[in-house]
Amino acid sequence: MDQQLLMTIIGGLLGGGIIGFIEFIIRRNDERKDKNKEVIQAIEKLDKKVDDRFNTLDQKIELVDKKGDERNAITSRVRILKFADEMLENRGHSKDAWSQVLIDCDTYEDYCKDNEDFRNNITSATISYLKSNYAERLEKHDFL
Repeated sequence: MDQQLLMTIIGGLLGGGIIGFIEFIIRRNDERKDKNKEVIQAIEKLDKKVDDRFNTLDQKIELVDKKGDERNAITSRVRILKFADEMLENRGHSKDAWSQVLIDCDTYEDYCKDNEDFRNNITSATISYLKSNYAERLEKHDFL
């Protein structure tokens, strides 16, 4: 019977050891899950910050593009008005100069169509004047 008692004790110890080992593995797995949760939460938080930054960056790029387009329209308007002033002073222009001012007219008119709040009073009349004058010059071959 002593052997049987000894076997029961050994069996109990082994069973308890196995149960203890299984509990250890379960606890360790739970700790890993907790750490993984923390890592996942940190990554999600970082991902949101990156998304917010890119949204802000996209808005800034859009604003810069809009300002650049407006600046191009203003530059075209200045060249158009200067060219018209030179016409009124009876200064002649080459075919290339006319081509450039007509490109400026297109650029300016396209911008005005897309941006109705952009001021466009005198320049539209000036563009009409230049286009009709260009047609005359083209018909007469009257370029420098």
